[in-house]
Amino acid sequence: MDGTDGKDDESPQVESNDIEDEIAREVATMKSEKTPKLFRYLPTTIDCLVYIKCYKKIDPEKLVQFIFADMSKTKQRKTRFTGRLIPAKVTTTSKLDAIVRGAKEVARDLLAEDAEPTTFALVVNIRYCDDLKRDEVIPAVAAPLDTKHKVDLKNARYTLVIEAFKSMCTIGLVENYNSLKRLNLQTLFDEKEVPKPKVPEPQSQEPNDDGLLLDSNGTAKNELTGR
Repeated sequence: MDGTDGKDDESPQVESNDIEDEIAREVATMKSEKTPKLFRYLPTTIDCLVYIKCYKKIDPEKLVQFIFADMSKTKQRKTRFTGRLIPAKVTTTSKLDAIVRGAKEVARDLLAEDAEPTTFALVVNIRYCDDLKRDEVIPAVAAPLDTKHKVDLKNARYTLVIEAFKSMCTIGLVENYNSLKRLNLQTLFDEKEVPKPKVPEPQSQEPNDDGLLLDSNGTAKNELTGR
């Protein structure tokens, strides 16, 4: 056997393996690009509060509507620890002007000139934001909507849900908020409340913490939110 012929036989084989490896890497890269990660967890450093970032083609408001409709229909618990599921159409800073801009973006269709008059309400929750006050957020966000639409605390068609925590704020628009149990997943499976027998009020005036319903800032219910 000629030694030269042997070397020529080995060279194409090595080159062929290199090409196959390169093609395999390109195919793997293409597959990873075609299958993006739909959901990504982002830490909030706040106990019991989780932020999930959705893929850009997923509408969080429609996703929440679908989840509640599915669980209401099937009556199957699909989560063990989630209390409320809140859509975040816009995420911004917890500054008043940024929140107002974000609310206008979320409620763009309601603020359009040809928008049909409807009913709306606001839900504002603030945590660990000492510089942000609900009494300032509510009138500032409601002002543009109030010129065309009517406030309805019991059966609003659209509800702007504003969740401010530390330096962040999420804003979402929920249709039929009250019929969705105020976005509380657990109440979908709660048994009907049984009227409790009336208990005579104690003679003493000692405070009782059980069953206290306080606003986030300890004030009375707000005129727009009823919370």
